[in-house]
Amino acid sequence: MIPRRLRAALDEPPRAYSPAPIWWWSGERLDRRRLRDQLERFAAGGVYNLVILNLAPSGPMFGADADEPAFFSDEWWELLDGVCDDAARLGVSLWFYDQLGFSGADLQARLVRDVPAFAGQWLEPDGRATTRGFDYLSARACAGLLDRVHGEFERRLGHRLGNVIVGSFQDELPALPTWTEGFAEEFAARRGYDLTPRLSYLWKGGDEAYRVRRDYQLTRAELAEEAFFRPLTDWHTRHGLLHGCDQQDPARAGHPADGVRLYADYARTHRWFGAPGSDHHGDARIHSSLAHLYGRDRVWIEAFHSSGWGGTLEETFDWLLPWLRAGATLYNPHAVYYTTKAGWWEWAPPATDWRQPYWAHHRIFAEAVTRLCAALSLGRHVCDVAVLFPTATAQAGTRLDGVDPSAALAQETYRALVGDMAWFQMVPGELDRLRVDADVIDDDSVHRAAVEAGRLNVAEESYGTVLLPACTVLEAETARRLISLAEQGGRVIAVGPPPRHGVGAPDADEVVARLGALLETVPDAGSLGAVLEGSRRVEAPVPALVREIDGATVVFLTAAESMASRVSVGRPDERGADLGWLDVTYDFDPGRYHRDMRVRVHGVTGPAFLVSPFGGPPRALPVASASDERGASAEVVVPFDDGPAALLVFPGGEGPPQEPSRQPRPLDEMDLGSTWDMELVPTLDNTWGDFAHPAGDMASLERWQLWHQVDGGEWTPVHATFGPHGLWSGPGGDGWRPVVYSDTRGIHKDPIHRAVLGPKGHVPEEFLDFGEVAAGRQVVLRTRVAVPAQGGFVMLGSAAAKTLLVDGTEVPLDDRGYLAVARTPLPPGEHALELRLVPDEDVRLRGHLSIVTDPARCARPEWITAAGPSRAGGQVSFSAELPRAARPSVLQVTTASPCRILVDGVEIGRQGGFDPYAEQESPRVGRYEVSGTRLTLVLTENENPAAVLVDGPLMSGTGWHATRDGATVPVVPRRAQSGDPAAFHLRRRPHPLPGAHWLEDDGGDGAVMPALFTVPDALPRSERLRFTVPPGATRMRFTPRAEVTDVRLDGVPVSATEQEGAVEVELPEGQRPARTAELHLLTRPEHQEGAALAGPVTFAIGTGVIELGDWEDVGLGGYSGGIRYRQALTLPSAPEKAELDLGRVRGTAEVTVNGRPAGIRICAPYTFDLGTSLHGDRNEIEIVVYGTLAPYLDEASPTHFVFSGQRTSGLLGPVILRTSGDGLLPGSCSTLTPKESGCPSARPSTAR
Repeated sequence: MIPRRLRAALDEPPRAYSPAPIWWWSGERLDRRRLRDQLERFAAGGVYNLVILNLAPSGPMFGADADEPAFFSDEWWELLDGVCDDAARLGVSLWFYDQLGFSGADLQARLVRDVPAFAGQWLEPDGRATTRGFDYLSARACAGLLDRVHGEFERRLGHRLGNVIVGSFQDELPALPTWTEGFAEEFAARRGYDLTPRLSYLWKGGDEAYRVRRDYQLTRAELAEEAFFRPLTDWHTRHGLLHGCDQQDPARAGHPADGVRLYADYARTHRWFGAPGSDHHGDARIHSSLAHLYGRDRVWIEAFHSSGWGGTLEETFDWLLPWLRAGATLYNPHAVYYTTKAGWWEWAPPATDWRQPYWAHHRIFAEAVTRLCAALSLGRHVCDVAVLFPTATAQAGTRLDGVDPSAALAQETYRALVGDMAWFQMVPGELDRLRVDADVIDDDSVHRAAVEAGRLNVAEESYGTVLLPACTVLEAETARRLISLAEQGGRVIAVGPPPRHGVGAPDADEVVARLGALLETVPDAGSLGAVLEGSRRVEAPVPALVREIDGATVVFLTAAESMASRVSVGRPDERGADLGWLDVTYDFDPGRYHRDMRVRVHGVTGPAFLVSPFGGPPRALPVASASDERGASAEVVVPFDDGPAALLVFPGGEGPPQEPSRQPRPLDEMDLGSTWDMELVPTLDNTWGDFAHPAGDMASLERWQLWHQVDGGEWTPVHATFGPHGLWSGPGGDGWRPVVYSDTRGIHKDPIHRAVLGPKGHVPEEFLDFGEVAAGRQVVLRTRVAVPAQGGFVMLGSAAAKTLLVDGTEVPLDDRGYLAVARTPLPPGEHALELRLVPDEDVRLRGHLSIVTDPARCARPEWITAAGPSRAGGQVSFSAELPRAARPSVLQVTTASPCRILVDGVEIGRQGGFDPYAEQESPRVGRYEVSGTRLTLVLTENENPAAVLVDGPLMSGTGWHATRDGATVPVVPRRAQSGDPAAFHLRRRPHPLPGAHWLEDDGGDGAVMPALFTVPDALPRSERLRFTVPPGATRMRFTPRAEVTDVRLDGVPVSATEQEGAVEVELPEGQRPARTAELHLLTRPEHQEGAALAGPVTFAIGTGVIELGDWEDVGLGGYSGGIRYRQALTLPSAPEKAELDLGRVRGTAEVTVNGRPAGIRICAPYTFDLGTSLHGDRNEIEIVVYGTLAPYLDEASPTHFVFSGQRTSGLLGPVILRTSGDGLLPGSCSTLTPKESGCPSARPSTAR
């Protein structure tokens, strides 16, 4: 009875609707074999769409090395074509990223370099127009831009478009400029009057201001639409491609005034996308409404970047469901990675790919998402209410320097109606609270609508009620349509102040006045309850989505009003990067889900079928039919016994006769106990070096976090390889504090990674961190160094003036700004060093210290700036002679300021000012091939002094010349750095920590000596390291950098053997539950605390015994993978029916009984129908649980993206067996292994 199209989508969901994750092609050099291997893994996990992105397409970005091969290079195109071949064979579709928004490709900059007239223009209050960025209002400029990107795809891979390549994605397009050549003439032609004498209204008030501003923004939007957005759509349509988007925040969140500020008219410009949408900081309703109104089937949702490595599939499904219910149908996970480089490369994680232990079960999740997205893309959306997007009011009240109260009120009233969907602060709007579904309708859709029988019909939508959120300014044509609606019996309701002004026609004010006499008014969104009582299509405890598909009514229901997760971030009321993404907390509790709910659906009759997202035949539900003044309705009870969401289908017509409901036979319950046999199921595949270097086999389990004790004192936590190497004192007078770092990994959980959303494949050069230090205040570092036999020079880097004392005597330094080198070498032997640092500006003071053999090989470029006060808009130039060269060489320029690069007076490049979020001054990198005699860089100053870093055939620093606005000024170094100093170098110099080369492709060149730094006056001492030995461990291994005096297991000495510097301990046999090990060490000053170990303690694991609960609590802290739980169960006879309820699980679970699969669950309820798998006598129950990468990466990597609770993994239980029949009779007993069931006469058996 279910329509054929819908049934086909449910039974065999088309691959086109599978998750389409972002596939970051960054972090290491791309290898075709590795890419093919990844494609095969994606397909195995149910992922058949991939969006290819380059993070660092043309140079270093966000700490990441420049991508290899470079984006758009011949080698890159050749590789992509080959990947298309591999994808086609696997049935995988690819999407390309256009690099027009969030990007390091510099496509617009290169085009403006070639055609300076294509620069964006920005109006100033004095009537001038300054240039910045790109001109999205110019048809000629945009045609050139689209040719550079989309045209190149057509030329290079035209044979792939529409088959293997199925679409593109655009992310965070920069704001539209506020002016362009010919704007005034276009304005006059379109609006009928001269804008020039009225320009002041764009900043100031006045009688005409609201009309001029609306007309100005409308013209700005029309020009952008005609120049950029519509041609972009035409290109995709011509090639049969979809294109999705996630634009700048908060426009993507549907904020009307912010949409005007950034894009002039968000609905008008973004209606052209084939899959409009946002990320999980945005909003689905505005984008699904555009899809409904403009004939789009798909709505984009990019999610859930920065949510952490430890989000389970269950939690991810919980987060996704509200977006699907709000109309999103194209799930774009952020992200999957080409590499994680020994756990040291990430970008706003998680990576939801095969590296995650749960990937073994990911296909179940992927197929559920595919099924829902396919079904919810069919047919038409049905709702009775439309909310007018208050564009005219927002345009009329948005100045070029701010927002008037009228526009702010319209925005807030609109948000009060529709709510906020942001993952970190999901706030239901009044319509969701009232359980009233609604579209957001734009003015153009109102204009083209037909009014029939009191309904506003447009596209396939039909509305009986239109809400006006504080729309004090209204389009005349919008008002005319709404008058017609009201006159024919429809409803127009002003929420807040009613319309007062009209725009768009000579009689606009009169038309608006006529509407005012017909509309209803309520003071605010909270007053709508009684007014909208009859607009609720579905009566349920949660909001619902209704679609009509080939005559059937489909209701999508979720088991929670929003989510079963309560999420917050550091500053949820901010937008963009200021949110505090790295301070996420969330609490997921499946107990917040409804187990079932009573649902009444108006306008339907006949049978009802329940469809699970996880497949299986539709289930007929008992229906109670009724009728009232609104007509027929049907009432059902919807059980959520297969997951937290369901599709309720009313196909219409007569269904089979309903069978009388039967009371289910009571089930007998038995707790299977808390103690189980176990074995690890390792999942970390290090074939390509994703989890450890070098690539290849790695231990199943590593222990990095340890407890440490000195001479019977307190036990304190330490981390393997990290220990004290000096003392420092700051300006606060808090005494001397230890300088703790690892000589191979730098600072533990280095905060420098936070700003670039994760480590980028290198140990940062700085391993000294003194915190925030005010200008002029002093920090003192004291350490003792053992210099190897040949002696060397002290090299130190820090954003401060430096004084060096060696053995109490000051040593002259060649201090060029950040980097300083002693002018004379240190002789071999031990020396006391004292370093005094005084910054010249408030700074997070960091640094590095090393002994080098050849200072010239370690030289680095310095940031330089011009002396004197900066002036916003001022022009600062830096120039230097280029060295003679036989051929062009690569020059790298880094600056946060707009910059023009000239060689011998000829411009060869531009950078800066082309990015979204223009208010954020982040350094951008450009690479240029140069040949000539003189290099000149021309920077435009913002509020801060312009600074630049140059690397390549010459380095910025001494010997450069500078001018400001044509006057010569001194060049001064800027000591303050931006992130890891090495991230902006064209080539990596010798690392100040020679041990850090373990992560590099080279092993170091010996320029930095393996000098040993110690705490002054430290002596050898006795130390102990304690840790839990995991269950099932048969052997442990560690590499000490101290004398091992004893190894104990639960207080009992055990024998150890040493081989090639490593110590191995065979652990006693037995069931091997978790135990406690202690290492007794005699340490030397250079390697104490965690540094007494050169790496983690590793374990070989066999079978063991485990208690239910968090793996970390039972000795498996830091373990990411799976665990197989086993239990033997003896029953007196086979039950007629049996089900196994696992209770709480954090992870995914697969159950096998007597060798027969019973299913896989990725979310609650973790209940398995065992059918007839159980029999009398002995039964083997096996449960495999897979966790996440969070435990391993939190211990082994510097990631900050493991949030509270995300390390938890495991079968938490209780595990309950329910049977009916004779299998388990009241008062009878069963036998469990390894623990008794609790039945008095139960007898334990011994079985493995």
